[in-house]
Amino acid sequence: APLARLAPLLPLLLLPLLVLPQGARATAAGAIKLDNFTFDKMTAIPGLTWLVKFDKTYAYGEKEDAFKELCKLAHKVPNFLVGEVPVTEHGDKDNDDLRERYEIPVESYPAYLMFKGSSQLLAKFEGFADPAARKPATWDDKKDGAWAAPILKEVTTENVAKWLRVQGVKFPSVGTIFELDEVAQRFVADGMKDTDLAAARALAEGEHKGDPKAAVYIKIFEKIKEKGAEYVAKETERVQKLMTGNLTPEKVAQMNEKLKILGVFEK
Repeated sequence: APLARLAPLLPLLLLPLLVLPQGARATAAGAIKLDNFTFDKMTAIPGLTWLVKFDKTYAYGEKEDAFKELCKLAHKVPNFLVGEVPVTEHGDKDNDDLRERYEIPVESYPAYLMFKGSSQLLAKFEGFADPAARKPATWDDKKDGAWAAPILKEVTTENVAKWLRVQGVKFPSVGTIFELDEVAQRFVADGMKDTDLAAARALAEGEHKGDPKAAVYIKIFEKIKEKGAEYVAKETERVQKLMTGNLTPEKVAQMNEKLKILGVFEK
């Protein structure tokens, strides 16, 4: 297994933690600090996918909080690791050579890059079409022009998570249940099998019994089984229409939660 190949590299992983001062260590729990000595070795591990953040040292603020949340979500994803490359602009300019290699403008920090089994860049987080967006039923191409999904550019936990899923990583959605996400994606991809529905019910009635979102998953599973895969798009449109009405904040939150879960079932 790819992670088993990490065993010989454990000293390499642990050495930075032993020799670096506390202030220079990775700021996010779950992130592996990379530099120009370790970057190529670590990203070249066969079978491992990396999400690597390039940023200034001592990053802080909302975008750093988003990174910390991504690290928490990533820990359940198999064969996937999060790395962090802090770049200094002055003095020794630590890791600035890596920044230049991948042509990352300083003003674009934080920059998220994806690698798999190689230091060759696989993908970079830039603007991408929202995969959950749907053309409104009231949209008139003649009057409104050609419809296009909105472009997501802002670095948020949810946007980076969506981008990773677009890249083929089975990354958890923000505000959903990872284990049920996996079953939902298998359910729609493999022909809506009863075994997947049974597995979802077991999770909802077992380890996720106390989470109200679990019941929402099961209702969607059952509706798809009854009405077919087109239920997801129709129900998404219906909920979006309801949200244009005069709703309480609690109802809006509930509707947003359902939209997120419906998004998990999209092919």
